[in-house]
Amino acid sequence: MDKSSLPRHLLRVEWQLLHMVGSFDSAIQKPEVRRTLESSARARELREEKRARERGDVKRRASGDYDD
Repeated sequence: MDKSSLPRHLLRVEWQLLHMVGSFDSAIQKPEVRRTLESSARARELREEKRARERGDVKRRASGDYDD
């Protein structure tokens, strides 16, 4: 994910994943809420990428493939 502003539908998904309460439409108008949701979405994406890389490495090591 790049540092540009995320689309509204992705911010709404992040809002739901964080189990936020209240009106998304009124909260998203505040810059601090938007920044928080964007930051959370980027952190989530980085964690998922890291897990995917580590999962692949575990499988390679278990198979005895150490060539890198």
